[in-house]
Amino acid sequence: MPHHQVVQRPTARHAAAQIGEFAVGALVAYAAIGSVWLLTGAAWAPAVMALALVVVAVGIELRFGARATGLVVGVLPTALLTAGLLTTFSLVIARLQ
Repeated sequence: MPHHQVVQRPTARHAAAQIGEFAVGALVAYAAIGSVWLLTGAAWAPAVMALALVVVAVGIELRFGARATGLVVGVLPTALLTAGLLTTFSLVIARLQ
């Protein structure tokens, strides 16, 4: 006997909330990682901040589930990519000096 699941279509309001959460998550990641990089100037600092943001984002996702998915999806890739770019940039600049 097959089970039929009812799939609910996302509403425009729900989609707008997810997009807003994504934007906030990306902004938080850029601000946190950029700030720690500017304040310390250390090549390892963006990676440490990205790791901290990943831990927090996973905790938020586990605690709030689908209600926080947009925020988490904004934080995770932004944190990792930004940290990678700033770490690489720091190492290249250090090598050129």
